[in-house]
Amino acid sequence: MIEPRDRLSTRSSRGRRAALAALALVALQGCGSPDWEPDSGDRLDVGVNGRIEFAVESTEPIKRGTNTFHVRLTWTDSRNPVQRIKLRVHAMMLTMGHGSTHDSVEIEPGLYEVANVPFGMGGLWDVQCRALAASLIDEAEFTFEVH
Repeated sequence: MIEPRDRLSTRSSRGRRAALAALALVALQGCGSPDWEPDSGDRLDVGVNGRIEFAVESTEPIKRGTNTFHVRLTWTDSRNPVQRIKLRVHAMMLTMGHGSTHDSVEIEPGLYEVANVPFGMGGLWDVQCRALAASLIDEAEFTFEVH
């Protein structure tokens, strides 16, 4: 049977303090690591139907808050710009249930701007781009890591 003590052992208390200090140091090392570089937001992929190439560029590095993207759409068979089409973007953080939908504006033939896409918190965000006419033509999904 262990006898109760009137006061804590100084050795165990020092050991606990040292362990907590080491843990805090390890935690701080991970945050704000100098090796971390912001995500440029540039992505390129062919849609799931293989008809359109989606070239996504962020106007500035990806960040918490609102982001603006330029999306260049090109027909894969002719390499011509995809013009006068509806580009709809869904931004979702699936793990937290956050999401928003945005329509684009064609700013030049085949180049669409999607403004004010909110990434409300850090983490992985999925951005789904859908090229629509009377029905879905093609779609592509991109993942962005927000810090």
